[in-house]
Amino acid sequence: MKTINILSLVQAYSTLDQKSYANFLHHHDIYIKNDEVGDLSQLVSVLYPLCNSDIFNKFYVGYKIPQIGKEFDLLRLGRDFIVNIELKRTSSEEKLKKQLFRNRYYLTPIGKPVYTFSFISDINKLYFLNDNNGVQWVDFSYLKQVLEGQTIDNIDNIDKLFNPSVYLVSPFNSTDKFIAGGYFLTHQQEEIKEKVLNEFKNMPQSSFISITGSAGTGKTLLVYDIAKELIKIQKKVLIIHCGYLNSGQEKLKSRYKWEITPIKNYINYNLSLYSMVIIDEAQRIYTNQLETIVNTVQAGNVKCIFSYDKAQTLANWEEQRNIDGHINNINSITAYRLTDKIRTNKEMASFIRALFDKKKNSIYDNRDNIELNYFSSINDAKCFLESMSSQDWEVLRFTPSQYNKEHHENYSSFQNKTSHGVIGQEFDNVAVVIDRFFSYSSNGKLIYAGGSYYQPVKMLFQNITRTVKKLNIVIINNSELLNRCISIIKKDP
Repeated sequence: MKTINILSLVQAYSTLDQKSYANFLHHHDIYIKNDEVGDLSQLVSVLYPLCNSDIFNKFYVGYKIPQIGKEFDLLRLGRDFIVNIELKRTSSEEKLKKQLFRNRYYLTPIGKPVYTFSFISDINKLYFLNDNNGVQWVDFSYLKQVLEGQTIDNIDNIDKLFNPSVYLVSPFNSTDKFIAGGYFLTHQQEEIKEKVLNEFKNMPQSSFISITGSAGTGKTLLVYDIAKELIKIQKKVLIIHCGYLNSGQEKLKSRYKWEITPIKNYINYNLSLYSMVIIDEAQRIYTNQLETIVNTVQAGNVKCIFSYDKAQTLANWEEQRNIDGHINNINSITAYRLTDKIRTNKEMASFIRALFDKKKNSIYDNRDNIELNYFSSINDAKCFLESMSSQDWEVLRFTPSQYNKEHHENYSSFQNKTSHGVIGQEFDNVAVVIDRFFSYSSNGKLIYAGGSYYQPVKMLFQNITRTVKKLNIVIINNSELLNRCISIIKKDP
């Protein structure tokens, strides 16, 4: 996105024909509604007599943070501080405060002070979020003073200032911050949450909701946020997790008195006593468990949410159950799907797609967030993996069989988390292993030729999609996969 002189923008709007004006906006990669330009024109007309023309330079108009989707009406980046101005036709003080506080939250990680304003065109007034997070009316001369005092910072690519992972809060890995509300949902998550809570409030009978999305779209944060909202108003909520409970869930239970149970113990709970039952990672539920829960919910006028990703199964028999089909066949179920990936950046997601399917093209541009290590010796690879565990890397291993010794156990440490143990979790830096039994089929799909109780390809996908920032792939005696990884992340086009 290019910066623009906002005086130039409003004059283009008022004098150019429709096609020329559209071309002008397209050139700057700007999308702005006509009524918003009207509000901007009013602000510019108030500032124009007070200021020199330099203060209108170098504004980003309608900038959105990648993946998060958070939008700023006007944004001006300085070497010393940042200025944000929101344009409103009308607004209440409470809405103003909420928006400006949220804007400051998203801009603060850049590491500079943030001045955030809101211009209300109907009353021709300017408001400012002060250091005490209070909204106060200020004279336009204050905005003039701030803009004139700003030294513009010329940025090659504004997107590089924003790392979406900074804004992610996991109920499991950042439990206290989650409980304290130190996060915001994306626009898409907010929309789904509002619809779910409205359905909860307005439907007296039992109802079913499904929330689906691929890895990294924020399903877990959304359903746990919905649970927190209901608990806050004294509603009884039970979360049934289709897997082992992790340390964050245990903390929610012990410190914050949430009711969370692994699926194997759900039968110990009388579901009819709860206002809301949430089934998380529902793709792994057994068919008979699903039927029992559905029947109990219907009989007890309970609300029920199924949260899942049908691709995140770890064994053939889980896939063959077709839980997604069974859930979709529940009478009158309301389905929502999260589509915006917020945990993994688009380059990492592109790399993962290309790794698992040789026919997929990658848009990966090397940002040094993927490391490759190759060993021909299993023992040396194991020593390397053990050293990584003490260097801020979360080394994830495949879940072993309870019945037979499997090849991956030769290089795995029992101290590392398993694929089943990290369901729904996320980590800044993840290390995974690709051994000699991985290869590509004739149709380009990643396959595994070794013996294993659970599916190694599915477990690798589970493990690799847990990363937020960095990925370290340790390849053992497999030149085919090494060459494929190198080809995906090569520096030259």
